[in-house]
Amino acid sequence: MLIRITHTRCLGTISIALLSVGMMLMTALWGCEKRKEPIKVGFVGGLTGRLSDLGIDGRDGVILAVEEVNRAGGIRGRPVELISKDDRQDPETAVKVDKELIREGVVAIIGHMTSAMSMAVLPLINKEKVLMISPTTSANQLTGLDDYFVRVMPPNKSETDHLTRYACDKMGMRELVAVYDLSNRAYTEEFYQNLRSQFEKLGGRIAHSATFTSGSEVGFTDLARGLLKPAPDGLLVVAGAVDAAMICQNIRKAGFEGPILSCGWAMTDDLLRYGGRAVEGVVFSQLADRGSQKETYVRFKERFSERFGREPSFAALHGYEAGLVLFNALSKNDDPGELKATILEQRIFQGVPGDFELDNYGDPQRKRFLITVRNGQFKGVE
Repeated sequence: MLIRITHTRCLGTISIALLSVGMMLMTALWGCEKRKEPIKVGFVGGLTGRLSDLGIDGRDGVILAVEEVNRAGGIRGRPVELISKDDRQDPETAVKVDKELIREGVVAIIGHMTSAMSMAVLPLINKEKVLMISPTTSANQLTGLDDYFVRVMPPNKSETDHLTRYACDKMGMRELVAVYDLSNRAYTEEFYQNLRSQFEKLGGRIAHSATFTSGSEVGFTDLARGLLKPAPDGLLVVAGAVDAAMICQNIRKAGFEGPILSCGWAMTDDLLRYGGRAVEGVVFSQLADRGSQKETYVRFKERFSERFGREPSFAALHGYEAGLVLFNALSKNDDPGELKATILEQRIFQGVPGDFELDNYGDPQRKRFLITVRNGQFKGVE
């Protein structure tokens, strides 16, 4: 009996040991499977319609960043899955698709691409505590807020100040007329007011301003005629690429030969495609010189061109950067609730045209470049 009891205990001990080993193996296997589950990341921008160049370029920049991180083994062994949505440059749609992404379990949203859409969704983002990283939103109204919004594009006051100093000091402008698009009012009206304030401080005057709302029904011929009534020595156009091109076409047809200033939003290939000779000499302030020979920029441009068959615009570049900022943070801490803190703790990031620093609110300061259109290409101002 003693032997049987001893034998039973041994079997019990062995069974318990085997069970423990089995559970450990199952736990390990489950952990491996969990690590292999994709990390879902959202992208939202305007992918259809008149202003879609910005959204498509931004999305493709993010796609390149996703593909590169996945080829390198993913994030802690987990692949990144990008889920893209179209906000149609419509506030209600923007909120709707962000809600869809949150329900699908994304850890963060890269977007939106315009200030108007970013501001429309910010209450939802803050309520749900989901990090949003915008490649191109630059509204000053979003500066210095303790929220769930981070961006790689500086507030647009740095852009307007840079452009105004050049207009006054180098181009000798003293009287401007201006036109801006209300479909992205959070950006365009602020851009216009910033530039006007700085221009007047430097001794200039805005003789006349006009507005329009982007769409096929805009009467650009009449708009151009109205702008030229004060006979200005310069024009400011704050609009997307297609609309800026149409304004430049009509303003040149009406006989205006003076200099034209525009915003970074307009600086995509659509401006060159639709503007032709009429956009020659238009001046912008941007964060990257497309003719730069800086190694990080040249390598990015080569990889993007090989993947998509075209040169990257500023939107593609900053979409790529936004992806890198997010993936870098996830590699350090994949807890979605800690993403913003992780990003702000790092502070300094390697950007494509150069390093940049984020402040305590996720707003960057970056070096700016003056760009013009020369012989149908975007070139640095000499």
